[in-house]
Amino acid sequence: MAGGWLARLTDFEEGEQTPALLAAAYFFCLMLGYFLLRPLREALGLEGGVDSLRVLFLATLGVMLVANIGYGWLVARLARRVFVPLVYRIAIACLLVFTLLLVSGQDAGGAVGRVFYVWLSVFNLMAISVFWALMADTFTLEQSKRLFGFIGVGGTLGAIAGSALAWRLSSVVGPTGLMVGAIVLIECAAQIAGVFARRGDAGAALRDQRVGGAPWRGLLDVVRSPYLAGIGAYVMLYTILSTLLYFEKMRIVGAAVEGVNARAGVFAGIELAGQTLTVVIQLLLTGRLMRLLGVGALLAAAPLVTIIGFAALLAAPTLAVVSVFEATRRASNFALSKPARETLFTVVSRDEKYKAKGVIDTFVYRGGDTVGTLADKLGAVLAFPAGAVAIPLGAIGLGVAGWLGWRERQRAGVRPLT
Repeated sequence: MAGGWLARLTDFEEGEQTPALLAAAYFFCLMLGYFLLRPLREALGLEGGVDSLRVLFLATLGVMLVANIGYGWLVARLARRVFVPLVYRIAIACLLVFTLLLVSGQDAGGAVGRVFYVWLSVFNLMAISVFWALMADTFTLEQSKRLFGFIGVGGTLGAIAGSALAWRLSSVVGPTGLMVGAIVLIECAAQIAGVFARRGDAGAALRDQRVGGAPWRGLLDVVRSPYLAGIGAYVMLYTILSTLLYFEKMRIVGAAVEGVNARAGVFAGIELAGQTLTVVIQLLLTGRLMRLLGVGALLAAAPLVTIIGFAALLAAPTLAVVSVFEATRRASNFALSKPARETLFTVVSRDEKYKAKGVIDTFVYRGGDTVGTLADKLGAVLAFPAGAVAIPLGAIGLGVAGWLGWRERQRAGVRPLT
């Protein structure tokens, strides 16, 4: 009965319900584990003051580049069924080391906290990139358009549950308890990842086949391929605009709301509104809109909301406007544009799925953060409103979205076999 209701709601076809539910559970565990650790990262990062966070952002970008080369080495030499779970178990080993260091008090000068901040910032993007690469390697293009929205619900629910648990348990179990909880959840994700890594249209030949190629091949592919470069440009524009909105939100909330607790309540309300709207759209609309309107239209959702939102902020830079803007933009990205973006990788080679995608999702993403930070600082010095920069960038994002949708339809005619 429940299965039939779920199938109608999500438009499953025969044989798809079990793998889709497993994928959603995998994403749920991954995001729940990360969101247990995120408040700890923020607290440890602030130990050195707000100014030190800029240095940590730059350090994260450098470490991300090195991590991508190391990940490329694993992908080139190990079969999918080996390297996908291994990525998560390497993370577990790192968390065990951090836990032991914190328990033993070996944190001279806050060095462990700073290293943990950078490590978790890298792991978050890398782990999610591996997840979506595996999904793109498991499901077909047609399936991805129907199922990726539903699968994303698992991640959104994990983020909500993780934030709530971390808030309630941080003072009870402390950093050690949060890390142990995250270790258990990441191992659950690794177990489910192992199941998916042994799946595939080509059976044993696909799961046991090494991707091969040079470890740095992903970096070169992003530069050489117009299609991959277009995805990279889309991601960088999104992150630059996210950073501009972040600083604008902080300025408005700081001016309108007094007190740490009151501000925390505002941020929590925005987050809850965005996540709730995301779940509703993911569950009810994403798959249907993807098939009805196409990938390009859903990619355009986040840039379009960004243009409208920054225009509204230029007219009325108030707490109500920035709150609605932030929540709506978050939902438009995670419920519409993000699933569409992951669908773009179902029509590239396996080498590009794991290597080039990793570069885009991590190094390019963090590069956009850095550019956005510098752009905001320059705008503040020149007394230039963020919207005056953001609206033209959003318009460029709309153009890139349309071009990517057109290229995806071209590539969909012949799906790569290598």
